[in-house]
Amino acid sequence: MSLRRRLLVFGALLPAALLALALFLIGLVLDHLLLESVDRGLTLQAASESVSLFDRPGQDAHLHFGDSALVADLQRLHHQGALYGPDGARLLAYPADTVAPERLTAADVTRAPALQTRAIAPGERIRELALAIDSPRGEPHAIWLAVSLASNDAALAAYARAAGLIGAAVTALMLLLQIAHARGLVQRVQSLHAHMQRLQDGDFSTLPPVDRGTDVIASLRDAIADATDKLRTASELQHRLVADAAHELRTPLTAMRMEIDVTLRRERSPEQLVDALTRVRTEVDRLGELASKLLAMATLRRAEWERVPIEAVAAVRAALDSHRAVAEPRAIALQLHAPELAPIRANPGPLRQAVDNLLANAIKFAPPGTAVDVTIRDGDNQLEILVEDRGPGVPPEHQETIFAPFRRLHRGIDGAGLGLAIVREVAEAHGGHAWVTPRPGGGACFHLVIARA
Repeated sequence: MSLRRRLLVFGALLPAALLALALFLIGLVLDHLLLESVDRGLTLQAASESVSLFDRPGQDAHLHFGDSALVADLQRLHHQGALYGPDGARLLAYPADTVAPERLTAADVTRAPALQTRAIAPGERIRELALAIDSPRGEPHAIWLAVSLASNDAALAAYARAAGLIGAAVTALMLLLQIAHARGLVQRVQSLHAHMQRLQDGDFSTLPPVDRGTDVIASLRDAIADATDKLRTASELQHRLVADAAHELRTPLTAMRMEIDVTLRRERSPEQLVDALTRVRTEVDRLGELASKLLAMATLRRAEWERVPIEAVAAVRAALDSHRAVAEPRAIALQLHAPELAPIRANPGPLRQAVDNLLANAIKFAPPGTAVDVTIRDGDNQLEILVEDRGPGVPPEHQETIFAPFRRLHRGIDGAGLGLAIVREVAEAHGGHAWVTPRPGGGACFHLVIARA
């Protein structure tokens, strides 16, 4: 079943059916209440007649219909009555053209009021009551009372007409409103479906149409728009990464090819061959470093980030110890400022790689004879690692771009331009962030923040 039909069925037709059922049940209740009111009136009248049937001198049986001051009302309401003697013959009747039975014995009825409905003509019904009663002399008599149900039938017919008109009007209104609502809702859903089809085909160029609603579909549209924007950004970054990687790979390969071509043009001495092979080896090392960094970034992006309890101070101290051999020849002091312990849940391998990249970057740009300071700040919601050097610093316009893959401020410095990109990947995978700020007094201060799991 299509969405439009489902909305019409459950939004209009089913409520209309339930409304019709409710109106029908209300009609049944109304009929019962009206009939109960008639029965109550007949029972009261029977009680009144039974105590006064024989109250005249000589204890002659009689009915009080004609003597009542409300005889006009009784006639208007079509009240009827009859009295039957011990032999079942009708003694008295009111009015003269009553539809009471010709004969009714006390044995035919009970001493409790017996009520029933009888049709006396097509479309005309009466409610009748029969009751056995003894005279003061002990003679069995029967009394019969009846009232027309024409007013009840008229009321029920009026209710049926009104209920039918109301039900038809409400059904038509619900149907019209639901058709309009279904049309708008289906258009909104179909636009999202068409957009999802474009995403499936790899088209991230456009956002889903603007939705002015405030319901869950509008929220879904906003979520899809946000996801589309992120997919587009990721796609652009992927294409840029591939292009940059191809460029970075082409450079050392071109240098190696040129070196080999030059070497092969004429006969070379062993010293010249060693020198050429050394330069080729340098480019091979550069390719190896680039491949390792690309593999590390790819591993970070597809890895399952299982966080385990680690001690951050011990991990950072181990990273510092591994870099002292590089820092000491240039008289660069590696200094740690941290509390005694800083336990946290993290992925130890990527976190160590991020700290190594920050230390290698700081040592690379730190002038000889200066220091690289590493500070650990242990907070309630996050752990922050700061790595400060006293180098040239990072210009404000490049403080964000240096975290993009293959972005290097100084082309003459060795490196693949992926170290800081990996740092940011690790930080964001841990629910944190990485950024750089100027160090007071000169240099750069890199921040690596890890959120507590």
